[in-house]
Amino acid sequence: MVAHPDQSRIDRYRSQSLRLLENAVSELRGGRWARSEEMLWGSLTLAVKGAALSRGDSVEDDQSVRAYAHQLGTDLRDRRVRESFEQLGNLGATLERARESRRRVEGVFRSLDDISGAVERLWDLVDSNLASPEASE
Repeated sequence: MVAHPDQSRIDRYRSQSLRLLENAVSELRGGRWARSEEMLWGSLTLAVKGAALSRGDSVEDDQSVRAYAHQLGTDLRDRRVRESFEQLGNLGATLERARESRRRVEGVFRSLDDISGAVERLWDLVDSNLASPEASE
Protein backbone atom coordinates (compact mmCIF):
# COMPACT_ATOMS: atom_id res chain seq x y z
CA MET A 1 0.00 0.00 0.00
CA VAL A 2 1.29 3.43 -0.95
CA ALA A 3 1.54 5.99 1.86
CA HIS A 4 -0.75 9.00 1.74
CA PRO A 5 1.12 12.01 0.31
CA ASP A 6 0.43 14.03 3.45
CA GLN A 7 1.13 11.17 5.88
CA SER A 8 3.97 12.89 7.74
CA ARG A 9 1.97 16.08 8.22
CA ILE A 10 -1.08 14.09 9.35
CA ASP A 11 1.09 12.16 11.83
CA ARG A 12 2.52 15.41 13.19
CA TYR A 13 -0.97 16.93 13.53
CA ARG A 14 -2.22 13.80 15.32
CA SER A 15 0.68 13.76 17.77
CA GLN A 16 0.30 17.45 18.59
CA SER A 17 -3.49 17.26 18.76
CA LEU A 18 -3.59 14.32 21.15
CA ARG A 19 -0.84 15.80 23.32
CA LEU A 20 -2.74 19.10 23.53
CA LEU A 21 -5.94 17.24 24.43
CA GLU A 22 -4.21 15.29 27.18
CA ASN A 23 -2.59 18.46 28.54
CA ALA A 24 -5.91 20.32 28.42
CA VAL A 25 -7.57 17.67 30.58
CA SER A 26 -4.67 17.87 33.06
CA GLU A 27 -4.89 21.67 33.15
CA LEU A 28 -8.65 21.52 33.73
CA ARG A 29 -8.26 19.08 36.58
CA GLY A 30 -5.60 21.38 38.05
CA GLY A 31 -7.94 24.37 37.90
CA ARG A 32 -5.97 26.16 35.16
CA TRP A 33 -9.00 26.61 32.97
CA ALA A 34 -7.83 29.40 30.67
CA ARG A 35 -4.81 27.37 29.57
CA SER A 36 -6.94 24.29 29.01
CA GLU A 37 -9.30 26.19 26.74
CA GLU A 38 -6.42 27.31 24.51
CA MET A 39 -5.11 23.75 24.32
CA LEU A 40 -8.54 22.43 23.35
CA TRP A 41 -8.73 24.97 20.50
CA GLY A 42 -5.37 23.75 19.22
CA SER A 43 -6.24 20.08 19.57
CA LEU A 44 -9.55 20.41 17.75
CA THR A 45 -8.11 22.59 14.99
CA LEU A 46 -5.32 20.11 14.29
CA ALA A 47 -7.79 17.21 14.25
CA VAL A 48 -9.96 19.00 11.67
CA LYS A 49 -6.91 19.80 9.55
CA GLY A 50 -5.81 16.16 9.74
CA ALA A 51 -9.26 14.95 8.73
CA ALA A 52 -9.28 17.36 5.81
CA LEU A 53 -5.85 16.24 4.60
CA SER A 54 -6.87 12.58 4.83
CA ARG A 55 -9.76 13.41 2.48
CA GLY A 56 -7.56 15.33 0.06
CA ASP A 57 -8.78 18.72 1.26
CA SER A 58 -6.90 21.59 2.82
CA VAL A 59 -8.15 24.10 5.36
CA GLU A 60 -5.96 26.89 6.67
CA ASP A 61 -7.70 29.80 8.35
CA ASP A 62 -9.89 29.57 11.45
CA GLN A 63 -13.13 30.27 9.60
CA SER A 64 -12.55 27.52 7.02
CA VAL A 65 -11.55 25.06 9.77
CA ARG A 66 -14.80 25.76 11.63
CA ALA A 67 -16.89 25.53 8.46
CA TYR A 68 -15.19 22.26 7.51
CA ALA A 69 -15.87 20.77 10.95
CA HIS A 70 -19.53 21.81 10.77
CA GLN A 71 -19.98 20.33 7.29
CA LEU A 72 -18.10 17.16 8.18
CA GLY A 73 -20.23 16.72 11.31
CA THR A 74 -23.36 17.19 9.21
CA ASP A 75 -22.15 14.65 6.63
CA LEU A 76 -21.25 12.15 9.37
CA ARG A 77 -24.41 12.91 11.35
CA ASP A 78 -22.18 13.46 14.36
CA ARG A 79 -23.37 16.26 16.63
CA ARG A 80 -20.10 16.38 18.54
CA VAL A 81 -18.10 17.15 15.40
CA ARG A 82 -20.74 19.47 13.94
CA GLU A 83 -21.05 21.55 17.13
CA SER A 84 -17.48 21.20 18.40
CA PHE A 85 -16.33 24.77 17.77
CA GLU A 86 -19.62 26.17 19.04
CA GLN A 87 -19.20 24.11 22.23
CA LEU A 88 -15.64 25.31 22.56
CA GLY A 89 -16.71 28.90 21.99
CA ASN A 90 -19.16 28.57 24.87
CA LEU A 91 -16.66 26.85 27.13
CA GLY A 92 -15.35 30.15 28.52
CA ALA A 93 -18.81 31.10 29.79
CA THR A 94 -19.32 27.58 31.15
CA LEU A 95 -15.98 27.81 32.97
CA GLU A 96 -16.90 31.20 34.42
CA ARG A 97 -20.22 29.87 35.72
CA ALA A 98 -18.39 26.90 37.22
CA ARG A 99 -15.98 29.24 39.02
CA GLU A 100 -18.94 31.07 40.55
CA SER A 101 -20.71 27.92 41.67
CA ARG A 102 -19.00 24.60 42.29
CA ARG A 103 -22.30 22.86 41.58
CA ARG A 104 -22.03 23.68 37.87
CA VAL A 105 -18.71 21.95 37.29
CA GLU A 106 -20.47 19.02 35.64
CA GLY A 107 -21.29 21.30 32.67
CA VAL A 108 -17.59 21.85 32.11
CA PHE A 109 -16.90 18.13 32.04
CA ARG A 110 -19.90 17.49 29.80
CA SER A 111 -18.49 20.01 27.31
CA LEU A 112 -15.03 18.51 27.67
CA ASP A 113 -16.44 15.04 26.92
CA ASP A 114 -18.14 16.34 23.78
CA ILE A 115 -15.05 18.18 22.55
CA SER A 116 -12.67 15.31 23.28
CA GLY A 117 -15.18 12.94 21.67
CA ALA A 118 -15.14 15.11 18.53
CA VAL A 119 -11.32 15.05 18.45
CA GLU A 120 -11.30 11.26 18.84
CA ARG A 121 -13.99 10.84 16.16
CA LEU A 122 -12.00 12.99 13.74
CA TRP A 123 -8.86 10.89 14.25
CA ASP A 124 -10.91 7.71 13.79
CA LEU A 125 -12.13 9.19 10.50
CA VAL A 126 -8.53 9.88 9.46
CA ASP A 127 -7.63 6.24 10.16
CA SER A 128 -10.61 5.08 8.14
CA ASN A 129 -9.76 7.41 5.24
CA LEU A 130 -6.12 6.33 5.19
CA ALA A 131 -7.06 2.64 5.29
CA SER A 132 -9.48 2.87 2.36
CA PRO A 133 -8.14 1.90 -1.09
CA GLU A 134 -9.08 5.29 -2.54
CA ALA A 135 -6.82 7.08 -0.02
CA SER A 136 -3.71 5.36 -1.31
CA GLU A 137 -4.29 6.11 -5.01
